[in-house]
Parts: sequence; C-alpha cells; structure tokens
Amino acid sequence: MRLQNRVALVSGAARGIGAAIASLFAREGARVVLGDIRYDLCQETTEKIVTDGGTAISVELDVTDQISWENAVAATLSNYGKLDILVNNAGIMVLNERFLDIDPERWDNLMAVNLKGPYLCCRYVLPVMIKQRSGSLVNIGSRMGSVVTEAGGTAYSSSKAGFHMFGFILAQEMREHNIAVNAISPGSLKSEGSWSSPWGKSTWDNRIELEDVVPSAIFLAKQRPDTMTGELVSRDDFGKTWGPGLTPGFK
Repeated sequence: MRLQNRVALVSGAARGIGAAIASLFAREGARVVLGDIRYDLCQETTEKIVTDGGTAISVELDVTDQISWENAVAATLSNYGKLDILVNNAGIMVLNERFLDIDPERWDNLMAVNLKGPYLCCRYVLPVMIKQRSGSLVNIGSRMGSVVTEAGGTAYSSSKAGFHMFGFILAQEMREHNIAVNAISPGSLKSEGSWSSPWGKSTWDNRIELEDVVPSAIFLAKQRPDTMTGELVSRDDFGKTWGPGLTPGFK
C-alpha cells in the first residue's frame, strides 16, 4: 500500500475526480477526510469507502469560508492526529462563454472557489504541516490555465493560471519546512462538468476515466521538496517524462 499510515484531506470530494482520488487513496492505505459543500453526497462516497474496507470521514466544507476550513482541519486532527497530504481539488467551471456573457456575480463566485478556496485552505493546513515538518500538497490544475484556448474562457482559464502561480510561489516558501507543493493537469476527463457543456459532450469519446488520474496523484502525494516540488505536470506525461524511475531521488 503506497499511502499506508498517511492522512489525506481532499476538497471537492463528493463526486468526480475528488471522489475518485479519495477512494483510491483509501485503497492505498491512507486515512482520508472527504470535504465538500454537498455533504450528503460526500457521506455517500465516504460510506462506500468504509464499506470497501477503507478508513474515511466526511466534513461539510465550503472552501470559501474560513470557519469551514478551520472545522475541517480540526476534525482531521481530532480523528487522525496529523495531516500528511492535501488535495486541492474543489473548483467550478464557466466554460465556452464569451467574456461579456459572464456577469460579475458569476465571475466573483468562480474566483472565490478557485482562488480564495486554496488560499484559505493553505492558511489552515500549512501551519499543521509546518509543525510536523512534513507534508505534500497536490493541486488539481488545468491545461486551460497554461494554454491559450477559447474553450476555457476568460474566467476559468484566468483562475487556473492564478492557481498555478500560487502553487509555484508557495512551493518556494514551503521548501524550508519540508513541504512539497505540486500541481497536476489531469487532461480531458469524463466528468460531470464536462458533460454539462456542449464542448465536453462533443469530445466525450476521447476523454479519460476519472480513475486514470489517480496513480499520478498518488505519486505526487508522496513527494518531498528534495524529490519534486514547484512543478506543474501533465497526467498524459506520467511514466514518460516524470514518475517512478524518472523523478530524480524518488523511486
């Protein structure tokens, strides 16, 4: 089991890629805390993990709310006594929409979830990891934050570009505390968000299953600053340019 005895907190874990990561992390031995604003769905995923023999709890988590993050971290420590891995996954999309069609309220909401959420998360998680002198952050990025394409739109692409830079700088600050910060661009997924857009439906057959992302997320979760930090990697390149046997100092 590759994550035996490690404790992982996954945001946006009710369904989609967050649920897939939480479920397979638990299968690899991690004790998992699933956080989501959709608490009922989060509990369903948690119950399935436990039924399958894993160890997991659910927390109601609004990533834009400070008290919600404080409670999530407190619940993690109360149940498991430490926090080794954070998966910053929660996010929302406004895809394939022209700039003038996105009203200020929707713009603000997307930025609050996609940028303020990770900021608040790290404000409460990192002090725990700093005290432990260890930890790994796995940020779920996007190709649309790195490649110019109308598909991402100004709102979503801008938020992901900001999220990437947030991780790059944070990795440098956290290096002295033995905390790794990396991001993964998972590629085109068969997700609920993709299916909700005409563009996503038109490319559905060429998209990958959510579970296909998890091996690379597990690898990132095990990193240290002396092996890999401050990187944005593509899931498509896992096992080709990075991964076991390819990342210096890590097997």
